[in-house]
Amino acid sequence: MKASSTRSSHLRSWACARDGNVAMIAAFIIPCIVALAGIAIDLQNTVRQKSKVQAVLDSAVLAGALGRQAGNTAAEVASDVQTYARALFVEQGGGLDCGPVSVRFDEANFDIYGTVHCRQPTYISSLIGHDELEFTVSSASTYGVGKLDVAFIFDVSGSMNSYNRLAQLKTAAAAAIDELLPDSRKRDGSVRLAIVSYNHSLNAGPYIDLVTETVTLSADGSNSTAQSRYNSHNTKRMIDQETGQRFFYYQRGTCSGWNCGRNSSWTWNADRRLFSNTDLSASCVHERTGPQAASDALPGNGAWIGAGNPRWNFSASNTAKYDGWQNVENQGATGYGVGAYEGRHGTCMPSGPVPLTEDKIALKAHVSGLIAEGGTAGHLGIAWGWYLVSPEWAGIWPEESEPLPYIEPQTSKAVILMTDGEFNIAHPTATKNSFRQSMDLCDAMKASNRRIQIYTVGFQVPSGVARTGDGRTILEYCATSPSHAFSADSGEELLDVYRSIARSISDLRLKQ
Repeated sequence: MKASSTRSSHLRSWACARDGNVAMIAAFIIPCIVALAGIAIDLQNTVRQKSKVQAVLDSAVLAGALGRQAGNTAAEVASDVQTYARALFVEQGGGLDCGPVSVRFDEANFDIYGTVHCRQPTYISSLIGHDELEFTVSSASTYGVGKLDVAFIFDVSGSMNSYNRLAQLKTAAAAAIDELLPDSRKRDGSVRLAIVSYNHSLNAGPYIDLVTETVTLSADGSNSTAQSRYNSHNTKRMIDQETGQRFFYYQRGTCSGWNCGRNSSWTWNADRRLFSNTDLSASCVHERTGPQAASDALPGNGAWIGAGNPRWNFSASNTAKYDGWQNVENQGATGYGVGAYEGRHGTCMPSGPVPLTEDKIALKAHVSGLIAEGGTAGHLGIAWGWYLVSPEWAGIWPEESEPLPYIEPQTSKAVILMTDGEFNIAHPTATKNSFRQSMDLCDAMKASNRRIQIYTVGFQVPSGVARTGDGRTILEYCATSPSHAFSADSGEELLDVYRSIARSISDLRLKQ
């Protein structure tokens, strides 16, 4: 009995000890669980408050951007941002305590940065000594620029006549002009638009003398002299010394056969065909070659633009020369490729470049008058779109159209490239095809020190066009970012695209 009693006593002692241990463990764990639950609740509440603070700060810096665009000083904008944010922070309630918003400006990129540090009181976590949680929120906005230079680049190749594309382009372009130059906007020179159009060549208009090299040639002493001069000067504006007029070389035929047909015997002598003062071909240009081919260097000193001269094949057969001679003599040199005569690069559309202007009537009239024909030398359009907004070309354009400097506060530049097909024409003197030249030009234009935004518009572009090694079309390659590349399959879509681009150029946007 005594042994049994002793065992019972031991069991009761063990049981009491175990209950005491459980109580001790519970006393330790339960507060921890409560604390963890409290922290989770407080964290969730703080995350919600932080999200509200982010929205407030986003709105505040955007409001500041509007003020900056309106011409307010940096100090005024900073004060407005802080006042705007402080009022909204108070509305959040919950004991939220945010300090003043720190406002910083980047004049080069037109950015406004806002940062704020906040404290959020805790509820349950305070029971374990954590009275508040802290967090920092940042935001940035880009304000609509005060000065804007934009160049429209239009494809006027022959395919634009198909499916009413050219008419639809005119409608869309006019809408974009209205968007960028609304009638309600004061005409103060802060927003200027330019236009250039291209087919297989480009019309330099009244600027032909300024951008091309001139050579004055005396009479040719022989066929060999003429051919040598042709080979040396075919990318220049060749001026006849006697008449003072521009000319191009071809070969005139003299028949020694009895019927003088195309298969008869002919003697071919180099001759000159003068451009008339009203000849549209007199203002045609093609790309420049050499070290400055992919640059916006001012024309001159080895950086001349190529003058669009019709080309003659001196080594062609007599039959080919006969066909070419007939075209020059009797058809006014209108053929693109007739025998020994190739006129493609010496012909262009009558629409020359329109330098930067805020004359909305003139811009829309120019668009309305566009006509289309021929091939697609897209690299010419890209180059001249760049030239129209390049400060390097300030000496070419009229004083009121001089492009703004690349790096100037509250200034932005953009080009909008449009095409409906393949870039398929390059001048014979070029060492690269149109696609490759376009890539080079876009690479140079997008250089960070120039800050030119490139938008691209493909209108009913076939799926089989050439692509880069990574599968991009030239429009996708040239665009500043994927969001800058647009495509349209109908006139309605094209209208929406041009309106969207016009808005995105000047709209405020929250930086990510």
